[in-house]
Amino acid sequence: MAETTQCDKHLFEDATGMCRTCRRPFCADCLVYAHGPDKAPLCVPCALQASGVRSTVSKGRRGRGMSGRLLASVAATAATAVLAIPVLSAIH
Repeated sequence: MAETTQCDKHLFEDATGMCRTCRRPFCADCLVYAHGPDKAPLCVPCALQASGVRSTVSKGRRGRGMSGRLLASVAATAATAVLAIPVLSAIH
C-alpha cells in the first residue's frame, strides 16, 4: 500500500506538492504558484522570502548589536547578584 505524505503545516491534510526551495511537502492551501502554473510551487514562507517581503525566513534571528549584548550582560550580572547575595549573607 502506498503511504501518503502529510502537509508540513496542516498535519491532517495530504500533501499535494513540494516547495521547490525548502523541499518540504505541503497541501494545496499552503503552496503558491508565484511564477505561473508551469513552474514548481513555493510554500508561503519561501514565497515571502523570494519576493523580498521577509529576508530571513530560514536564517533565524539576527544577532544583537553591541548595546543589546551589553544590556543582556548587565541583566545577567544583576540576576546573579540578586540570587547570590542572600545565599552568601546566610553563610557568613
